[in-house]
Amino acid sequence: MEAITLTLAAIALFMYFRLCGGRKKPIKSMLLNSLAGLCSLVTAALISGIMGCGIAVNYATVLVSTALGIPGVIGLILIMFVI
Repeated sequence: MEAITLTLAAIALFMYFRLCGGRKKPIKSMLLNSLAGLCSLVTAALISGIMGCGIAVNYATVLVSTALGIPGVIGLILIMFVI
């Protein structure tokens, strides 16, 4: 199970580098996207009691929010409402 998780994390990281590598300032773009994702994850975790679903801050959610940014956090929230 750990090998699958590491493989998926490596694939996501590779795709993230490919996405941000085509821009004029790729490092700045990656850092801003990651920071926005982490800030939105923390905000969603803090107000999760109001929303009615709990988003745990663990390795998987941090990876999703860092790699995908704000759309990733929105996806996590939607998954929590469905489950």
